[in-house]
Amino acid sequence: MTIDFGPAERSPFEVVVTVQEKSTVLDVLLQRLPVTTYPRYGMDHFVEAIDGVKTDFVNDRGWRFEVNGRGSNVPAERYLVKHGDWIKWQYHAGSCR
Repeated sequence: MTIDFGPAERSPFEVVVTVQEKSTVLDVLLQRLPVTTYPRYGMDHFVEAIDGVKTDFVNDRGWRFEVNGRGSNVPAERYLVKHGDWIKWQYHAGSCR
């Protein structure tokens, strides 16, 4: 898993994680870093902050994830990971709307 803090100007975080079968992208993230989630946009766990870097709706910055280089239309709380998947969370400018 990689965390790219982008415009938050922090060093990237990268780690190999072993998870139980039927774990989600969100489960993997929650194992390694402090995460704040809230119910929003039809999700029970919209990721508001990772390791203290918060979604900033005023400046249109927020978190997105991809698995194996592909974005997803499935929320992190529902995306089941498989052996060998690489998850990347990126803090994007222009991603909150």
